[in-house]
Amino acid sequence: MYQNIMLIIATILVIGAIIGILAVYIYIFKHYHYRCVKCSALYKPDTLWQSMCGINGGSQRKLKCPNCNTREWADMIKGAIPNFENN
Repeated sequence: MYQNIMLIIATILVIGAIIGILAVYIYIFKHYHYRCVKCSALYKPDTLWQSMCGINGGSQRKLKCPNCNTREWADMIKGAIPNFENN
């Protein structure tokens, strides 16, 4: 009985942690743009999966730039950017 309760609690905690991590990635995907350090192009990843798979270096992520087609570190820029169109 005690083991079943502990298993249920552990399962709830794991599912909650996964949901929390996914919520953070969705927030970052919706609210951040990236600037390529090589060509200075401003862009957003096409999919949430691309954003999640990018190596995180604090205020930078290693993503493929759609402008120069290289996988370089990109600076994260928070907030809405006026007249931004993703290429």
